[in-house]
Amino acid sequence: MSVTVKFSCDGCDAAAEGTGSMRVEFRSVSGRSWGLGSPVPVNTVRDVTPEGWVAYDPYTYCTYCPTCWAAIEHGDVEATP
Repeated sequence: MSVTVKFSCDGCDAAAEGTGSMRVEFRSVSGRSWGLGSPVPVNTVRDVTPEGWVAYDPYTYCTYCPTCWAAIEHGDVEATP
């Protein structure tokens, strides 16, 4: 099973497709491919984040495109209440 990820910037209208799909594998209690068990992630959102994008700002957990993130890092953004 896989999930396609699309990133949208919280600072502007930019959007980008992830570099791959997020995948999960089924793991059963018995070690077989069937029966009682649960899905286990193979990769994370950070693994499919496009180059330059910030999947989770460490303070707000927002997603930013490379342009907006560069402005934030250089202090070129005004704080809004």
